[in-house]
Amino acid sequence: MINSIFEAILQILSDVSSRGQHGYDAVVLLALLVNYRKYESVNPYIVKLSIVDDEPTLDGMGMVVHQALTEYNRQYKDKEEENQGGFFSTLTSMVGSMFIADADEKLSVQTNEAILLALYEAVHLNRNFITVLAQVQPYTYISLTGIFLYLVPIFLDLMVEFIVTHMMKDFPMDLYLRCVQIIHKLLCYQKKCRIRLHYTWRELWSALINLLKFLLSNETTLLAKHNIFHLALLVVNLFNMFITYGDTFLPTSNSYDELYYEIVRMHQVFDNLYCMVLRVSTNTGQWKEAASKVTHALVNVRKEKIVLEVVRSNYDTLTLKLQDGLDQFERYSEQPKEAAFFKELVRSISLNVRKNVSLNTLSQDVLLKEFSTIS
Repeated sequence: MINSIFEAILQILSDVSSRGQHGYDAVVLLALLVNYRKYESVNPYIVKLSIVDDEPTLDGMGMVVHQALTEYNRQYKDKEEENQGGFFSTLTSMVGSMFIADADEKLSVQTNEAILLALYEAVHLNRNFITVLAQVQPYTYISLTGIFLYLVPIFLDLMVEFIVTHMMKDFPMDLYLRCVQIIHKLLCYQKKCRIRLHYTWRELWSALINLLKFLLSNETTLLAKHNIFHLALLVVNLFNMFITYGDTFLPTSNSYDELYYEIVRMHQVFDNLYCMVLRVSTNTGQWKEAASKVTHALVNVRKEKIVLEVVRSNYDTLTLKLQDGLDQFERYSEQPKEAAFFKELVRSISLNVRKNVSLNTLSQDVLLKEFSTIS
């Protein structure tokens, strides 16, 4: 790490010709360098990447990531069509396949872990890179609120699609927790900034209710491996968030009608959930406390008359039972919670790079000449 090649990598990414030849390898190399022993010592590549503000360089990195993901999408779509299946959100499936190994359902398209890691590090470390994701035209950027309005529907669509497509016997609990937490953080930001997002919220509500139905239907099997009450609590609190603070971010009064309709239409799911958590919370066992939290969280959701009044009065006269911390969330911290995951991911990427790297396409002389011209 003494002799930094960071500037050389940036120059490759900013130059159209060199990016076309070496851009992919440069991005993968940068991702690996940023993760080199970063939990054990100060990594200068982390600092350097965090302060990059050169537009051509950031755009170049974004283009490399975009092209790599587009190629994966093409391969995945071709494989789906071969298997006579529909093409559903390859990015969602791509991320999910990093964690889920259901041999009967997983398609044989290798996940591009290196590019996903590079995308994560760019977004996580460099606040300027987020504008690259929201570009309308090259070098034309929009405001922070505009970026939010542009990107959030995309993220919500991905979350909804993940929820409805990964209810399986090998239940990816960790990913579901992350998914629901992402939705919660987006809602908190909307509430804080009073951003009224025109989105098909009914699809989200329906997906969340179906998730609760799945947890109820598979209670015995899932409880053998997971604390399903924690996930159920997060889902119920999303509905509490809509009921209690929806006036600050739902776009129209029709949204309240749809919220009420969906809760009333599927009231049996909430009633069944209440019966289940009440049963568990009134008995001794390891899930007693976790189930009890869900019982208390269901107060507003289960009272249909209260929900109806919320819609009719638009929050003017109704007093709801406020749930503590609905609009608060735990800020993301990579260390220590995610350190083990990233260590394993980097190890996997490193092994894959070593297995596939080849210098046969360029002689050593050509390589040395190529890099000697980089100042």
